[in-house]
Amino acid sequence: YVHFLPETLDESLELPWIAKQVFYKYVIWFYKRMDVLVVVNPSFIPQLVAYGIPEEKIKYIPNFVSAKTFYPVTTDEKKALRKVHGVDEEAFIAIGVGQVQHRKGVLDFIEVAKQLPDMQFIWAGGFSFGKITAGYKELKEIYDHPPANVTFPGIVERADMNMYYNMADVLFLPSFNELFPMAILEGMSSGLPVLLRDLELYEGILAGNYLQASDVAGFKAQLERMATDSAYLQDAKEAAEKGAAYYSEARLIGLWQQFYDGLLKG
Repeated sequence: YVHFLPETLDESLELPWIAKQVFYKYVIWFYKRMDVLVVVNPSFIPQLVAYGIPEEKIKYIPNFVSAKTFYPVTTDEKKALRKVHGVDEEAFIAIGVGQVQHRKGVLDFIEVAKQLPDMQFIWAGGFSFGKITAGYKELKEIYDHPPANVTFPGIVERADMNMYYNMADVLFLPSFNELFPMAILEGMSSGLPVLLRDLELYEGILAGNYLQASDVAGFKAQLERMATDSAYLQDAKEAAEKGAAYYSEARLIGLWQQFYDGLLKG
């Protein structure tokens, strides 16, 4: 089950050159030993082929999340969640999710927050790789001393993430490189519209289900419009709902059943 490639790790970790070479070669060697590889994004198939892995050994099956775990709450429940966590009940809130890394676009997330002081921003995630995280020193300084309208609750337990999604008005993920973030599916399933960086890898899997921008100015403009144009916000929510339905547990369990049946038949 392929969730990363050497190039995605390269933007996440700061390792000695020799350690990188050994580890990355091991990753590809490990993948080559498998009878079948399942990828969560079809855009990674040609990259695996470029590493010398036969395309016929690669199967694309996307991620999914359970609607029993990630689901929208009522307006009153949303206000209650905000009150409990000391968040302005009337504020427009953008949430980012994932490890605090340059690859995740955290610096752009912070810059957008600085330019939109009347909005609130939450980044749920921390430093899972500790001090070997790429750019750790710079990011830790921001993490410890964020702008007044930014909150870093740290690494949040999965059981609590639905609560965080439901405190927000939009999922904002300005990542530069991804496979298929579970956070996108979780946010969609929780009823949030999604704002992502304009990346080719999203086009084949999420086309029509998200808003996009390519830089800080674009992200700012999108958030401002969502905060002031209720029809635009509603359209974005409905687009995300379609994405949640397409990547639902009910539909994708059938794909996994077909996959395993095929393996058993040889």
